[in-house]
Amino acid sequence: MIPLSATRIARLLEIATRAVSSAAPAILAGFRSPDLAVERKADGTAVTRFDREAEWLIREALRTDCDNVWPVLGEELGDDSAGAQLRWVIDPIDGTLPYSRGLPHFGTLVAFEDYGAARALLGVINLPVFAELYTACSGQGARCNGDIIHVAPHRELSQCIVSAPAAHVFARAGLATGYERLCGVGAIMLGNADCWMHAMAARGAVDVVIEFGLSRWDIAASEIVVTEAGGRCLLRQSRTQAGKYDAVLGSAWGAEQVAALLEFDSQPAEVAS
Repeated sequence: MIPLSATRIARLLEIATRAVSSAAPAILAGFRSPDLAVERKADGTAVTRFDREAEWLIREALRTDCDNVWPVLGEELGDDSAGAQLRWVIDPIDGTLPYSRGLPHFGTLVAFEDYGAARALLGVINLPVFAELYTACSGQGARCNGDIIHVAPHRELSQCIVSAPAAHVFARAGLATGYERLCGVGAIMLGNADCWMHAMAARGAVDVVIEFGLSRWDIAASEIVVTEAGGRCLLRQSRTQAGKYDAVLGSAWGAEQVAALLEFDSQPAEVAS
């Protein structure tokens, strides 16, 4: 890992916070707009002009770092970080599909990561509809709007709220039997809602989140926010999508118990674009 001083990381967190805040008005301008047009990318996922505009605004704000202009991996405007050890990672609207349908469960993700160490040094999750800003940097804990947050306390699995996709997604990932075991312990199952659920895990409202097929921009910020809130983020390489990740995150005890039931073989993740 390339060492950066605590003061330097704190400065980068301030820049990231300003960056996501600068994009929020543009994102909200498109939310529930009758003129919102939805396009499809090559992979079939939804995108709007507000995704691209928000990423452009974030990139511009990140360039205000007077000490260094760091390379960027962004979902919509590409990757200029080849060969770099440190980089910004941006998802301007995580949850474009719910955003395009008028559902409020979307947000903006920005992380600053050490590529070689495969870990973020800081992360920001902004939920503009809820006016909630989640921040974390290495060794400093996690906060929501400046207040310290913690993951859920120890609960029996039958009392845990688990955010998870549909059963067929588990089957595709080779975890159908594990999904049946998880349902069998009586956990309270809710559907996924992108980074909103990650934030809810960090603040302890949801115990565990299970996701499949995540890109680096989907998980880098959430990983450090959840772990700095006292939780765990278990990752493995996706079994169905090259270069992507599956994740189990939330309270440390809950995430480990759910991973064991699923036989989710986590490993240190090699950072991919």
